[in-house]
Amino acid sequence: MVETLVVGGVVLAVLVVANLLLTLALVGRLRALQEMVANQVVLRDPALPQKGDTVGRFEATTVEGESFTDAALREGRTLVGFFAAGCRPCASVRKQLLESPPGVPLMAFIEGDPGDPDTVALGASLKHMARVALLSEGDSVTRAIKQAGYPTLVLVDEGVVAASGHYLHEVLT
Repeated sequence: MVETLVVGGVVLAVLVVANLLLTLALVGRLRALQEMVANQVVLRDPALPQKGDTVGRFEATTVEGESFTDAALREGRTLVGFFAAGCRPCASVRKQLLESPPGVPLMAFIEGDPGDPDTVALGASLKHMARVALLSEGDSVTRAIKQAGYPTLVLVDEGVVAASGHYLHEVLT
């Protein structure tokens, strides 16, 4: 009987030590993860225009035939968006814009064939809340504002980039 109690006590002691070692290992791993999170640099697309960049010269023509140049961005705040038909993130951003207008003038540049029904539909959906222009390859707008993929959103304040990102929460806070 005493032998059974001794064996049971030894087994219990081994289990307690194993549990303690496992707990200490988990605490060590948790501390390492906390340090990684604390030291992590916020990931940002390096191709996006940087805050403080000046918008370069460009000329564009809206779908209504109006001229739109960089001079229009030198007064007040304007949200400039670059969209493409068939782009899922663009559709998500467009939906957010339609559900909750940004509260600043919006200039939407759409990449695509003017004869493509999807491009036309995208432009039509944004037209009631934004000035819309179609982009062509090598367009001066993409060089002037440093567009980085689709969607690219740039908040311009008096000709200077105030914020940029691929999603609304990155530019409108």
